[in-house]
Order: sequence, then C-alpha cells, then structure tokens
Amino acid sequence: MSNLQLCDTLYYGRSSNQTLAAIGSEFNRRGLSKNWCDTETNKLYFTKTVDWFAGQIEHKEDSEEEASAVVLPAN
Repeated sequence: MSNLQLCDTLYYGRSSNQTLAAIGSEFNRRGLSKNWCDTETNKLYFTKTVDWFAGQIEHKEDSEEEASAVVLPAN
C-alpha cells in the first residue's frame, strides 16, 4: 500500500482486507502522522483542482479559436 492508501484506510474509511491493527503498525513503521496525511491529501486535491482549471482554460481557448473563423463573401 502507498502512504496515502494507508492514510485513507486508517483515517478516511477506505475499505481494506487488512486489519486496522496491521495498517496502524505499518503506518507507525513508516513514521507517518495525521498531519502528514492531511497535508498530502490537501496537495492532491489542490493539484487536481489546478489541473481541472487548466483544462477549462485550454478548452475555452480552443472554442474561441473555432469561433473566430473568417467569413468570406459569396461570389
């Protein structure tokens, strides 16, 4: 399990086939803390939000380029 998966299982209710005792033991062995979990989770959400906004901006620029087509008079 990754560190974030351990955090999700121990603090945020992620399901697992391992016991909470085993997960807690691994959590402590890796030197993790609730503060670390909260910080990394917030980084993940922030990164996903920034990526979403960047995608929205790119989509808007693409649609503006399509809308700016030059209309020529008929001959």
